[in-house]
This record gives sequence, structure tokens and C-alpha cells, in this order.
Amino acid sequence: MLREAKLPGLSAWKRVTDYRLGQLQRATNVTLYRDSALTADDILGFGFEHVAVATGSGWRTDGVGRRLLRPAPLEGADVLSPDDLMAGKRPKHRNVVIFDDDHYYMGGVLAELLVKDGFEVSVVTPAAEVSTWMGMTMEQLFVQHRLVNLGVKIISHHHLLRADAAGVTYACGFTGRETTIDGCSLVPVTARLPHNAAGRELLARRDEWAAAGIKSVTIIGDALAPGTIAAAVWAGRRYAEEFDADVGPVPKDMRREVTGLASGPFYWDQQSATAGDGAP
Repeated sequence: MLREAKLPGLSAWKRVTDYRLGQLQRATNVTLYRDSALTADDILGFGFEHVAVATGSGWRTDGVGRRLLRPAPLEGADVLSPDDLMAGKRPKHRNVVIFDDDHYYMGGVLAELLVKDGFEVSVVTPAAEVSTWMGMTMEQLFVQHRLVNLGVKIISHHHLLRADAAGVTYACGFTGRETTIDGCSLVPVTARLPHNAAGRELLARRDEWAAAGIKSVTIIGDALAPGTIAAAVWAGRRYAEEFDADVGPVPKDMRREVTGLASGPFYWDQQSATAGDGAP
């Protein structure tokens, strides 16, 4: 969130971290150690009874996502991930292709970032429109409107084919016709991979838990399955709600409302309501 909040239009999102950090800093039973990358050996040596691994995820750079199930040939190409751009790195070439197979906000936001930095940007997407999933949040029209007005070239119904030192090649999803942009960098916005090496090693060394005093190890959030910000927040809350000081996190059925259809026809009148039959 600290990095994404620096992207165009996302500064308000920093409240996600600001609020939680404020709550943790006020808690007398919480100790924060920042900038401390831990190994499995470090965690085993702490002596904590319960461990939650929430180490996040990172964007892939090989093109694998919804459309491409295997890595694309990208040898020799100038390829930058969204993480690279958020870290301050910039493409080598003036022309940039963003292959957006994520279909949420990231592809459009990065296109705006690069245009404002002086790059010529094309967004290639297998979908019919840019950031198509944002139709679910009623924002897609605003995103497309903004990108078109910024001069971003939107290439729909196409997918990444290959890239090399000479340029980037994409193909039409209907005809297979190929198009190459020479002297072009590539930013794949596709899928993410969990950063869970320490968690997986801890699970593999379960026989050492007892000697270290560990009762449970749980991988949560993006480290378990990369998702939205809301999903990561919920994963942390769920871990807390289901946590038991004696036995550690245990699986429970989360209570939720389920809509059902009553056998009909059902008629409601004042008499039935008075009798306690309820309303439809």
C-alpha cells in the first residue's frame, strides 16, 4: 500500500496502512520490528507459540495470467514489472506496451504514470476494454475515458506473443494476426506469485516446532493466495476472529446470510401477521 499510494490517483489509499499502524502503535502488547526480513531459523528461535506469515506477493514478469498459461518468450527484452515501476525504475525505450491481463486498476494506473513521465504507451488486453473488471465497481468508463484523453493507445482483443531486444509482438485473439512494435519495452500486468518461502519452510520443518515452542504456523493473505487489498485485510481479520489462545487458529464456519426461496405461493395479510406467521 505504501508503494501503490504513490501512483496517480491512489494517494487516499494510504489510509489502509495509516489506520492500522496507528492502532498497533497504541497497543501496549504489540512490538513492531520494521525492515526485518526473517528466515525460518529466525522464527524458530523466537519462541512464539503461534506464527502468522503474511509476507505478501509480487508481480510476475513472464506474462503468465488468465490468457497465457505458460511463460512467453521474452529473452533479451526490456521487461519491467509493476513492482519495478513502483520502486522507481523506468523503461529503456520511449515506446512501452503494457500487457494487461489483470483487468483491474493496476494496468490503467501504470499507463497514466508512464504517460506523465513522457512515454508513448499502448495497453494490450485480451478483453474488449481496458480494466474491464472495474465494470464491477462502476469505474471502467472513467478509466477508459481518462486513458484515451491522455493519449494511451488501447488495443483490445489482443494478447502478448513474444518480446526481445528488438521489440514487442502481440497477436489478435480472433485472427492470430501479429503486430510488432520496434524499440519497445514491456510491462506485463498479469498474475502475482506469493512470497511465502519462510512460511513453506516452517511448515516443512514441523518436527522442530515442539522444541521451539511453536504450536501453529498459518500462512495468510497474499502470501497464501494473491488477491485484492480488501481480501488481504479480511484475511488478517479472519485470522484474529478465529484465533484461540489455547489451540491456535482453527477452521470454523463463518456465519453469513444465504438467500433462499420459500415454497409458494406465499400470501401475507394482517391476519397471518397477527398469528405470528411472519411476512414474506
